[in-house]
Amino acid sequence: MTGSALTPTAVRTHRRRRSLTALLLASPLLVFAAVFVLYPLITGALTAFQASTLLDQSNEFNGVDNFVSLFKNDGFLRSAGFTVGFAVVVVAFEMLLGFALALLMNRAFPGKKLFFTLVLLPIMVAPALLGIMFRLLLNGDIGAVPALLEQFGLSVSLFAPSSVVPLLVVLDILQWTPFTFLIIYAGLQSFPRELLEASSVDGAGRFRSLFHIVLPTLAPVLFAAFFLRMIDALRTFDVIYVLTAGGPGTTTTTASIYIYKTAFEAGDFGKAAAAALVMLIVLLPLVPFIVRRIAAPGKDGAR
Repeated sequence: MTGSALTPTAVRTHRRRRSLTALLLASPLLVFAAVFVLYPLITGALTAFQASTLLDQSNEFNGVDNFVSLFKNDGFLRSAGFTVGFAVVVVAFEMLLGFALALLMNRAFPGKKLFFTLVLLPIMVAPALLGIMFRLLLNGDIGAVPALLEQFGLSVSLFAPSSVVPLLVVLDILQWTPFTFLIIYAGLQSFPRELLEASSVDGAGRFRSLFHIVLPTLAPVLFAAFFLRMIDALRTFDVIYVLTAGGPGTTTTTASIYIYKTAFEAGDFGKAAAAALVMLIVLLPLVPFIVRRIAAPGKDGAR
């Protein structure tokens, strides 16, 4: 017993070797993160406190002037308000439709594999390419959708201020509902069937089982799908930029489009970096919150 027992020194050496091995294996990822994530992040954060424009590249420290100018700018406040409102509406619909589709696909029916593939198609296409496709379909001169509407005697300018926002909401729902569906469907596949069988034996109906068993059990999965999609929706850029470039006027300018235009059209890199830093500060606290909520059930189960 004594001869085979490890001494404290041997235990420490073993732990040190394991730590070094783990560090060695993780080193490529750490280098990648340092070069492509950490360095741009630090550079951007420093630029937010500098006077950096195309005309003045002195990069002089100007304190919080960029932030003060930013929050006095109606364009930024409007874009932030539009972004939040847009994200809340589209994510709410995407969660409801994704959950409904997941429940439907959890049953066996003819043509299920084909339907599954068709549902996932929108997220298999690059967002910018999807934006171009939508633009061609909705073009007033050559688009198939306006031509179809005219056949029914409807003459609607789809990119008019009154109709462009609902149009973008519908397109975003079509594009991203497959994302929420896929996460929820994966959660349903690991759902313990014994719970449903036990509830049916106890005489619980479908709706009662749904609200008292399925939803509480899937809560971590639904929570993850909601917040992952919400973070992405608050950063939305490509499809809206390709379709409207933030117009008409600033009607559909999201925070990301505002940052892009401030940097590359107005040439004010300092203010653009300040806006990006504000977005990061808003979104970053959500990440550990999501991780804690997702990891909590597993930890509890482990105990």
